[in-house]
Amino acid sequence: MSYAIRAASQVDLPLLAQVERSAAALFAQAGADLAWLAHGEPLPLRTLQALQQHGGVWVAADGQDRPAGFLAAQPLDGQIFIVELSVALLHQRQGLGARLLDAAEAHARAQGCASLTLSTHRHLPWNAPYYARHGFSEIDAVALGAGHALKLAREAQDGHDPALRCLMRKPLAR
Repeated sequence: MSYAIRAASQVDLPLLAQVERSAAALFAQAGADLAWLAHGEPLPLRTLQALQQHGGVWVAADGQDRPAGFLAAQPLDGQIFIVELSVALLHQRQGLGARLLDAAEAHARAQGCASLTLSTHRHLPWNAPYYARHGFSEIDAVALGAGHALKLAREAQDGHDPALRCLMRKPLAR
Protein backbone atom coordinates (compact mmCIF):
# COMPACT_ATOMS: atom_id res chain seq x y z
CA MET A 1 0.00 0.00 0.00
CA SER A 2 1.25 3.48 -0.77
CA TYR A 3 1.00 6.32 1.71
CA ALA A 4 1.29 10.07 1.38
CA ILE A 5 2.69 12.26 4.15
CA ARG A 6 0.89 15.59 4.20
CA ALA A 7 -0.25 18.36 6.48
CA ALA A 8 -3.40 17.41 8.36
CA SER A 9 -6.65 19.00 7.25
CA GLN A 10 -9.59 19.94 9.46
CA VAL A 11 -11.39 16.85 8.10
CA ASP A 12 -8.53 14.61 9.32
CA LEU A 13 -8.48 15.82 12.90
CA PRO A 14 -11.54 13.96 14.27
CA LEU A 15 -10.17 10.73 12.73
CA LEU A 16 -6.88 10.92 14.61
CA ALA A 17 -8.39 9.68 17.89
CA GLN A 18 -9.06 6.32 16.24
CA VAL A 19 -5.45 6.14 15.03
CA GLU A 20 -4.15 7.01 18.49
CA ARG A 21 -6.37 4.41 20.20
CA SER A 22 -5.22 1.73 17.77
CA ALA A 23 -1.55 2.55 18.36
CA ALA A 24 -2.05 2.69 22.14
CA ALA A 25 -3.27 -0.91 22.14
CA LEU A 26 0.41 -1.91 22.31
CA PHE A 27 0.52 -0.64 25.90
CA ALA A 28 -1.93 -3.35 26.95
CA GLN A 29 0.77 -5.88 26.01
CA ALA A 30 3.51 -4.00 27.86
CA GLY A 31 2.42 -5.08 31.35
CA ALA A 32 -0.05 -4.09 34.01
CA ASP A 33 1.84 -0.93 34.94
CA LEU A 34 1.19 0.56 31.47
CA ALA A 35 -2.07 -1.13 30.47
CA TRP A 36 -3.98 1.98 31.60
CA LEU A 37 -2.48 3.84 28.64
CA ALA A 38 -4.28 1.53 26.21
CA HIS A 39 -7.58 2.82 27.57
CA GLY A 40 -6.58 6.45 28.07
CA GLU A 41 -8.10 9.42 26.35
CA PRO A 42 -6.56 10.48 23.03
CA LEU A 43 -5.43 14.04 22.42
CA PRO A 44 -8.45 16.34 22.65
CA LEU A 45 -9.77 17.61 19.32
CA ARG A 46 -9.28 21.22 20.45
CA THR A 47 -5.59 20.48 21.14
CA LEU A 48 -5.17 19.00 17.67
CA GLN A 49 -6.96 21.99 16.15
CA ALA A 50 -4.63 24.43 17.90
CA LEU A 51 -1.54 22.48 16.81
CA GLN A 52 -2.85 22.18 13.25
CA GLN A 53 -3.50 25.94 13.03
CA HIS A 54 0.23 26.45 13.62
CA GLY A 55 1.25 23.88 11.01
CA GLY A 56 2.14 21.22 13.57
CA VAL A 57 0.11 18.17 12.52
CA TRP A 58 0.97 15.76 9.71
CA VAL A 59 -0.77 12.58 8.63
CA ALA A 60 0.31 9.47 6.81
CA ALA A 61 -2.67 9.02 4.50
CA ASP A 62 -3.48 5.61 3.04
CA GLY A 63 -4.54 4.95 -0.56
CA GLN A 64 -8.05 6.20 0.27
CA ASP A 65 -6.61 9.41 1.78
CA ARG A 66 -7.59 8.36 5.33
CA PRO A 67 -5.11 8.89 8.19
CA ALA A 68 -3.15 5.73 9.04
CA GLY A 69 -0.76 7.64 11.30
CA PHE A 70 -0.04 11.13 12.51
CA LEU A 71 2.50 13.31 14.24
CA ALA A 72 1.57 16.39 16.26
CA ALA A 73 4.20 18.90 17.37
CA GLN A 74 4.57 22.32 18.93
CA PRO A 75 7.29 24.85 19.71
CA LEU A 76 8.75 24.40 23.19
CA ASP A 77 11.82 26.14 24.61
CA GLY A 78 12.90 27.20 21.11
CA GLN A 79 12.70 23.68 19.70
CA ILE A 80 9.97 21.58 18.10
CA PHE A 81 8.51 19.16 20.64
CA ILE A 82 6.74 16.05 19.36
CA VAL A 83 3.50 15.86 21.32
CA GLU A 84 2.32 12.59 19.74
CA LEU A 85 3.44 10.12 17.10
CA SER A 86 0.93 7.35 16.46
CA VAL A 87 0.53 4.81 13.68
CA ALA A 88 -2.53 2.53 13.64
CA LEU A 89 -1.65 -1.11 14.34
CA LEU A 90 -2.59 -2.33 10.87
CA HIS A 91 -0.22 0.20 9.30
CA GLN A 92 2.80 -0.20 11.57
CA ARG A 93 6.17 -1.45 10.35
CA GLN A 94 5.75 0.34 7.00
CA GLY A 95 8.16 3.19 7.76
CA LEU A 96 5.36 5.68 8.42
CA GLY A 97 6.74 6.79 11.77
CA ALA A 98 10.09 7.61 10.16
CA ARG A 99 8.41 9.52 7.34
CA LEU A 100 6.35 11.51 9.83
CA LEU A 101 9.52 12.29 11.80
CA ASP A 102 11.06 13.55 8.54
CA ALA A 103 8.10 15.92 8.07
CA ALA A 104 8.52 17.28 11.61
CA GLU A 105 12.26 17.67 11.03
CA ALA A 106 11.67 19.67 7.84
CA HIS A 107 9.19 21.87 9.72
CA ALA A 108 11.67 22.42 12.57
CA ARG A 109 14.37 23.45 10.12
CA ALA A 110 11.98 25.83 8.35
CA GLN A 111 11.19 27.39 11.74
CA GLY A 112 14.91 27.83 12.44
CA CYS A 113 14.94 25.33 15.29
CA ALA A 114 18.13 23.48 16.16
CA SER A 115 16.46 20.27 17.32
CA LEU A 116 13.43 18.05 17.69
CA THR A 117 12.52 16.90 21.19
CA LEU A 118 10.06 14.48 22.76
CA SER A 119 9.26 12.59 25.94
CA THR A 120 8.84 8.83 25.90
CA HIS A 121 9.19 5.58 27.80
CA ARG A 122 12.82 4.60 27.97
CA HIS A 123 12.22 0.83 28.37
CA LEU A 124 9.74 0.05 25.58
CA PRO A 125 11.21 -1.06 22.22
CA TRP A 126 8.79 1.07 20.22
CA ASN A 127 9.61 4.15 22.31
CA ALA A 128 13.14 5.31 23.30
CA PRO A 129 15.01 2.58 21.36
CA TYR A 130 12.95 3.41 18.24
CA TYR A 131 13.73 7.11 18.52
CA ALA A 132 17.42 6.37 19.17
CA ARG A 133 17.54 4.57 15.83
CA HIS A 134 16.28 7.81 14.27
CA GLY A 135 18.97 10.04 15.75
CA PHE A 136 17.47 10.97 19.14
CA SER A 137 19.39 10.64 22.39
CA GLU A 138 18.32 10.99 25.99
CA ILE A 139 18.92 14.40 27.54
CA ASP A 140 18.28 16.01 30.90
CA ALA A 141 15.33 18.41 31.16
CA VAL A 142 17.60 21.15 32.53
CA ALA A 143 19.51 21.17 29.24
CA LEU A 144 16.29 21.71 27.28
CA GLY A 145 14.53 24.35 29.34
CA ALA A 146 11.74 25.04 31.78
CA GLY A 147 8.98 24.01 29.36
CA HIS A 148 10.43 20.53 29.01
CA ALA A 149 10.82 20.14 32.78
CA LEU A 150 7.20 21.21 33.22
CA LYS A 151 6.14 18.69 30.57
CA LEU A 152 7.77 15.84 32.53
CA ALA A 153 6.21 17.07 35.78
CA ARG A 154 2.74 17.09 34.16
CA GLU A 155 3.28 13.56 32.86
CA ALA A 156 4.07 12.42 36.41
CA GLN A 157 0.88 14.11 37.66
CA ASP A 158 -1.04 12.25 34.94
CA GLY A 159 0.20 8.90 36.26
CA HIS A 160 3.40 8.24 34.30
CA ASP A 161 6.22 6.77 36.38
CA PRO A 162 9.05 9.33 36.18
CA ALA A 163 11.61 6.51 36.48
CA LEU A 164 10.37 5.09 33.16
CA ARG A 165 10.14 8.37 31.25
CA CYS A 166 12.85 10.36 29.52
CA LEU A 167 13.33 13.36 27.30
CA MET A 168 15.10 12.87 23.99
CA ARG A 169 16.57 15.32 21.51
CA LYS A 170 17.61 15.07 17.88
CA PRO A 171 19.99 17.86 16.83
CA LEU A 172 19.30 19.08 13.31
CA ALA A 173 22.10 19.73 10.88
CA ARG A 174 22.12 23.29 9.61
